[in-house]
Amino acid sequence: MNYLLGIDQGGSKTAAAIMREDGTIIGTAVVKGAYYPKHGIPLALDRMEEAAEAAWTQAGIRREDISLSVAGVTGIDWPGEDKMIEDVLRQRIDLEQVTACNDMINALYTVKGISHGMVLCAGTGMNGAIIDATGRQFVYGDYMEDAMQGGSALAQRAIRKVFDAQMGLCGSTALTDLFLRYAGVDTVDRLLHAYMTKEGFSEEIRFLMPDIIRIAGDHDQETCHMLEEFAARTVDFIFAGFRKMDISPKQEKIVLAGSVLKGADNYLTGRILEKIKEREPEASVVMAEYEPVVGACVMGLRALQIYGETIEQNIDASARERGLCLTKNK
Repeated sequence: MNYLLGIDQGGSKTAAAIMREDGTIIGTAVVKGAYYPKHGIPLALDRMEEAAEAAWTQAGIRREDISLSVAGVTGIDWPGEDKMIEDVLRQRIDLEQVTACNDMINALYTVKGISHGMVLCAGTGMNGAIIDATGRQFVYGDYMEDAMQGGSALAQRAIRKVFDAQMGLCGSTALTDLFLRYAGVDTVDRLLHAYMTKEGFSEEIRFLMPDIIRIAGDHDQETCHMLEEFAARTVDFIFAGFRKMDISPKQEKIVLAGSVLKGADNYLTGRILEKIKEREPEASVVMAEYEPVVGACVMGLRALQIYGETIEQNIDASARERGLCLTKNK
């Protein structure tokens, strides 16, 4: 029996999963995330090793039972960085067969039957990738501007709406009460002071994204306007990638993934879908079905040329059992 180790490392969390060659997930673990260009390779490796060890311990297997590991790692944006991460990760977790890629690549494999297409993932940050049928790929990476970095950037835009409202630069917004409660203060002046002086505060506000999305769903005008602008720019990036690859948006599926886009009634997701269809009515847009760590395991199966309906059924059943499935029960 072959066992596969899948790793997905983002800025907020590092996930690992052990999958049998029959598609059954038998061990999982989640630890803190890392972004190696900012936090350093040693810390990123520490987190990946911690998650991997916890996953194979839970699975009841030994390190040497693993045939192949696929690691999707945020920060692999430039040629050669994948091989560099492969080399250091191979040494750290003491496995011979290790493949590393940008975490957008494994995110694409979170939809059943897909091996090429476009994926956009919005979590702590935001990134995208396009892979065509020949394997040619483009990862947006550092082309994705700071103002578009997923939940982190949206939270900054949201708190700025609060400050703008206080200055009379925009209308009043329910975001004000949200941020005041979060900071435990009673005035916007005190909120601004905390934002400017309290260590970690400006980064921590990204965890308010579910509430920010909910406020937009309640038709708060300023929040809706903010997310409309973000959605429009997001769709600009999607179509720019297709042009860069000289591919028609009608040729490839567009996969939307990441915590910021989760939820059937997600206002931001709805606006992105709407604007894609306005630009190309025949575009095929699908939501990710599994967490990206499952996509890393699926990449391992594909590398071993393991396919089949029974495999897909086992992936789906075990992903649901372990809370790694993003779609409703059938």
